[in-house]
Amino acid sequence: MTTPATKAILVPGAWMGRWIWQQSAERLRNRGIDAEAITLKGLASGQSDADIAEVRLDDHVNQLIEHVSSDSSRPVVLISHSYSGVVTSSAADRLKDHVVGLIHVGAFIAKDKRSLLDDWGGSDVQRAQERADIEAAGNLWHAPTRQMLDFETDLSPSERDHLASRFTPHPGRTILDQAHLSTPAEWQPSTYVALTPSGGFDEAWKEAPPVATSAAGWRRRHLVSGHWPMVSALDATVDLLEAEFRHYASAKA
Repeated sequence: MTTPATKAILVPGAWMGRWIWQQSAERLRNRGIDAEAITLKGLASGQSDADIAEVRLDDHVNQLIEHVSSDSSRPVVLISHSYSGVVTSSAADRLKDHVVGLIHVGAFIAKDKRSLLDDWGGSDVQRAQERADIEAAGNLWHAPTRQMLDFETDLSPSERDHLASRFTPHPGRTILDQAHLSTPAEWQPSTYVALTPSGGFDEAWKEAPPVATSAAGWRRRHLVSGHWPMVSALDATVDLLEAEFRHYASAKA
């Protein structure tokens, strides 16, 4: 049985608050895991564009560090999705042994002196255009539109409607700011979960970040899903998160 001392903290990706992880966290709690989803600064609904635009990557990293440190006696497993992999791997670098494991679901991973945008897209032209779009929007990273979500074929129309209605602008500076790590993220005890809407392990891992494929000590998993498995493949996602959480928690016990 997993020790109750270990806690799971689920951190949402871009454009989303804790709501994206709420069902996953509730199901994990029903399985005896102390799981909590949080909302990063600037991503609660109803905030002004000006306040959102002021948020930096360090604000998110420090927020997570402070949240974990507020209960300093408890080890944690950090669960990230997409953008928040940069946040969790940056925070884990400073929290050290307090973080007994990280689970990255289709996530970006922090690299010292590199921003998320530095490793985004398929070309320098795409990255330059994305930077220009963020800056032109007043340092906001706008969410996918409802029409764009039609390309997420594993989501139902109602799921696309729900996501589009809940998305908020993301603090653009968090995408442009460089991460700062004292040691490479490859050294962190981590599981990377690659995503593919069809196909198996090999297909999913074609799009995984290089760090996830090269880190010798990382655990490698996959889900048959598009970018939002906690919506389109909730049962499989929770099963995987439970198994990986228990792996790290039992290693600490």
